[in-house]
Amino acid sequence: MTDARFPTHYGKSIDYEAVSKVYDQVRAGDPEMVGHLLEGALLDDGSLVLDVGCGTANNTILVTKATSSKVIGIDISAGMLEKAHAKAGDLGLAQATADHLPLRSSVFDSVLMTEVIHHLPDVSAALCESLRVLKKGGACCIATQSHSQIENRMTTRFFPSSATVDKARYPDIDTLEEVMRSAGFVKVSSKPYAFSPVVLGPEYLKTVEMRGYSMLHKVSEQEYQEGLKSLRLAIERGEHLTYSAGYTFVRGCKRK
Repeated sequence: MTDARFPTHYGKSIDYEAVSKVYDQVRAGDPEMVGHLLEGALLDDGSLVLDVGCGTANNTILVTKATSSKVIGIDISAGMLEKAHAKAGDLGLAQATADHLPLRSSVFDSVLMTEVIHHLPDVSAALCESLRVLKKGGACCIATQSHSQIENRMTTRFFPSSATVDKARYPDIDTLEEVMRSAGFVKVSSKPYAFSPVVLGPEYLKTVEMRGYSMLHKVSEQEYQEGLKSLRLAIERGEHLTYSAGYTFVRGCKRK
């Protein structure tokens, strides 16, 4: 299933094929996230939606259920797509890069990107491609994190350099808005949101142990081991680790 056109590490030095083997053990679809992605979207069973960087299709499946629309998922990782196909064989799935979409122009009503933008080696090219495949008046919604939201992550407490790593990977919101405008999007806007607070315990520890967050593949092994030790101690002594994840939803439309 692997396509030789797509290098395993695709410019970001993360082995997505290795991550795909454990992804569904540490990540699930998020109805709250999907609800905000679809805010204001006028989609029905006649609409066509593109999920860029769909991974194992956890949120793709939720979008399909929430809208009754036809949803197409694309991802660079053959391993991710294999898992997605096993869960939802009726989904349209394709292995492709975000900056070279094998899709016709002006056919999609909506393009979604959920926690994908920091994985893209050429954000501008990817947004130009998203604009190309949108119909006139179609909308793109990107779920990402601002630099201040990255600094406030729980992982930043235990793995301090992960914030530095990710602020280099994630364009900050004003930069992303400008890139969208430069690509040709209009009505560009952003809206921060704090998700419902959760208490982090054994499940969070398991995710960290399996390096279920991509930035943990980019901190030093020494920092990772020290941070993991500190996290285990905090949980063992019953520390109340409450976290409300912060995300920003950046939107833009194709001119009518």
